[in-house]
Amino acid sequence: VDTEDSLDFFVSRLERGLLDGIKFIVQFDLPSVKNRERLWERLVPSSVPGRDGLDFRSLAKQSERLNCVQIANVVYRAAASAALRPERERSVRMADFKAAINDERRRGETAVDRWMKSQYV
Repeated sequence: VDTEDSLDFFVSRLERGLLDGIKFIVQFDLPSVKNRERLWERLVPSSVPGRDGLDFRSLAKQSERLNCVQIANVVYRAAASAALRPERERSVRMADFKAAINDERRRGETAVDRWMKSQYV
């Protein structure tokens, strides 16, 4: 939102050096189970083979403590895994998403993520 006397922008990650020049930081909560389920439903296109076999409620529960960007990363990884299989087996499966969720969790938090959390404790 750009106004006469300020410039506001929204980001999910920042380099540590940029944080010192920021006056106000607004923390957004992680999505609830209900909102994560909605994210899953919207982020997995209806054209994706295998979508009908996905349990979005289960994915929402399994993706606790993941943010919107991380969930989008999971969708991308799961689709990429399916795309690398032989043509007849290219539909996405719950196992693809479970593996991608675990991969995303293993990536862990960055130093900036940890610093941001420490500002609100």
